[in-house]
Amino acid sequence: MKELNEKLIISIAVGLLVIGLSFIFLFPAQKSIEAKAPSSIKPYSPIDITEAVAFDSEWPAAKEQAKGEMFDLFTPPEIFINESGDFVFRPPYAVTPRGPFGIHLLEINLDPYRFQLEGFVEEDRYDQSRTTILLHSVEDGKSLRLSPFAELPQYGFKILDWQVVRNFNDDKNTEVIAWLKLEDSRTNRIINLRHDEHLYEDSIEIVFESAKTNEIYVLRGAKSSFFVEDVEFRLDSVDFESSTVLMTKLIPESDPITEILSIYTPGEKSTEITTDNKEETNNPASIEEAFNSFF
Repeated sequence: MKELNEKLIISIAVGLLVIGLSFIFLFPAQKSIEAKAPSSIKPYSPIDITEAVAFDSEWPAAKEQAKGEMFDLFTPPEIFINESGDFVFRPPYAVTPRGPFGIHLLEINLDPYRFQLEGFVEEDRYDQSRTTILLHSVEDGKSLRLSPFAELPQYGFKILDWQVVRNFNDDKNTEVIAWLKLEDSRTNRIINLRHDEHLYEDSIEIVFESAKTNEIYVLRGAKSSFFVEDVEFRLDSVDFESSTVLMTKLIPESDPITEILSIYTPGEKSTEITTDNKEETNNPASIEEAFNSFF
């Protein structure tokens, strides 16, 4: 029985081999292709190329497209988007100048509102009627402890509304914002105070001094400017908390320079002096003298 199975397997294998060889000879994979020479060859005929004629041209001079921005055909302008969403030709960041800026910031005179919300004390978070409101009177410097909906005729105001809002940010931290709404009978206005912000009146004075001529210049609000000879100094923004201003120096036929100025104290070393000292310290002769003195 075993020999019969072996013979049967050998017979099937031989039959498959014969069928495979027959299939290869009857249907070859690639057929030979006879190479045929072209019947006619087109003769090459040269083509005359005319010589290019050179023309002399003059490029127009670059025109001033915006104040402080010069560019031509091959130098496109650098356009930025400021915090207001407007397109400007000035970078929205402070650029440190190489030399002295030319002016000093002397004072930032603000006119605060006569009441400022200092804080509050909650006895019950869910019962705001038991909250004590801490209000600072700018006129006499007193700290007033008030209850919600209190009224003080001697100070000329009454509280209309008191709210404490709690928000949760992405980090699951709680942000607490307290709002105080009062009616000012002296100025006939409705005032909203926030505990973590100071409220100022519209009047503001920023005092500058020219480092060269010692002349005094006073600006009353952002986006105003003054001239020192042919150089324009523009006030871009004011930071009341840090007592700093963002100024832009516009020099004719030059790139604008933007710098953050803080309150100037007489006797401060200028940028030029600091630079000179730094260069003197890095001088190879100074380093060699220090090395020799050490040994």
